[in-house]
Amino acid sequence: MSNILEVKNLNAGYGKVPILHDITFHVAEGEVVGIIGPNGAGKSTLLKNICGLQNSYSGEIRFLGKPIEALQSHRVSRQGISYIPEGGRLFVNMTVRENLLMGAYHSKKVLQEGAVEDILELFPALKKRANQLAKTLSGGEKQMLAIGRGLISRPTLLLLDEPSLGLAPNLVDSIYERLVLLKQRGLTMLLVEQNTFYALDVSERAYVIENGRIVMQGLGEELARSEHIKKHYLGL
Repeated sequence: MSNILEVKNLNAGYGKVPILHDITFHVAEGEVVGIIGPNGAGKSTLLKNICGLQNSYSGEIRFLGKPIEALQSHRVSRQGISYIPEGGRLFVNMTVRENLLMGAYHSKKVLQEGAVEDILELFPALKKRANQLAKTLSGGEKQMLAIGRGLISRPTLLLLDEPSLGLAPNLVDSIYERLVLLKQRGLTMLLVEQNTFYALDVSERAYVIENGRIVMQGLGEELARSEHIKKHYLGL
């Protein structure tokens, strides 16, 4: 498998406050890669740098072999990267269908190919509420809509930031069932998640970030057996 995303020696932060230090990793085509670590470790900062919402101090970010670290977020999106931010950030006074349409603002062709209907089939709960305002949805439904909006443009790479945040366990199960289905369909995903159990379960490989540095990496199932992970992240 060829690498879709390559990050090399990335250093980034906010103003003069460094957050990420020499981050190097890759994501191969069709792979689900997890990024786990404690709160404040720099996981979300990493995704923001990849998708162009924040500029790095130094280092390389290459997508499909081309450098993207200097691109603005809308240009990164046009390259084929969709970013699902923490909390979803929906247009709450728009309907479910209108939110999905907003995800295709630079990919009108997908609308002619039935992309909205495909998303509603993937998330049956949304299909029943297609004409409801987003603010009337439950927490789990809002997260499904955020993911659906990110999928509508049929991206090459999906970035997910804390998809389980604030959700009840049964709703987390439902979200991850859909992520497993997307994985089975071959979608490449980079998943930032504080819920270590779910992250390692769905990811082929994962990286552990602590204090802005990658301190561990390996197969998801291998990391799940690590004493460090068990003690500090799984509470075992």
